[in-house]
Amino acid sequence: MSSSGEWFTSKARCDAVGWAALRVHVGEVADAGTVVEVAGELDTATAGLLEDGLWLALMMPGDRVVLDFSRLTFMDAGGIGVVVDAHVRRVAAGGAGVAVLGASGIVRRVFELTGLQMLLDDREPLAMSRTVGAEGRRCELELARRRAGMSVADLFVAYFALGGAADCSQLVAYLNGDAEALDRHQRDIAVHAVNERLGDVGRTDQCLSYASA
Repeated sequence: MSSSGEWFTSKARCDAVGWAALRVHVGEVADAGTVVEVAGELDTATAGLLEDGLWLALMMPGDRVVLDFSRLTFMDAGGIGVVVDAHVRRVAAGGAGVAVLGASGIVRRVFELTGLQMLLDDREPLAMSRTVGAEGRRCELELARRRAGMSVADLFVAYFALGGAADCSQLVAYLNGDAEALDRHQRDIAVHAVNERLGDVGRTDQCLSYASA
């Protein structure tokens, strides 16, 4: 699949096989809803990255989430558990669950052996034509907060210390989906607070860009 936008990337140390890498891209396709493109190896060591991507996807508008596994080369029980959990949460919220496109080889076999082949969709993988927009940027800030290990209270204290002028309720509203709760400048202050924490924990590769840049 050819698409623009950012990839979430993880490299996890595996004792037996060295470095196992996974890449997850969250975007949108017209008339198809949210698409999560996954490439690499999905196992217990890397499943957390897909969990983060699906958490972001489930916050986006629409009731359909499509997983494009056409570039996924391996999956184990840890990976299938994340997929099932996302499907259950989507259905519980009144949505259509998740659909898996492009699964082949061992990845497809895992679905069949676990009796979850009903999640498979044999249509061709979808080409993402646009990236996550303003709503997605809000979701990325919330996702980055979680990655940085910050509580909402931690974020507000850091944001306020950097000169943030919005109150806590406005920040929470923004994190919860109200894209108008913070203007571009206030959003950038919040982003800077999260980026500083990401730097402190050695995850500068996950830092967010600034709206005013």
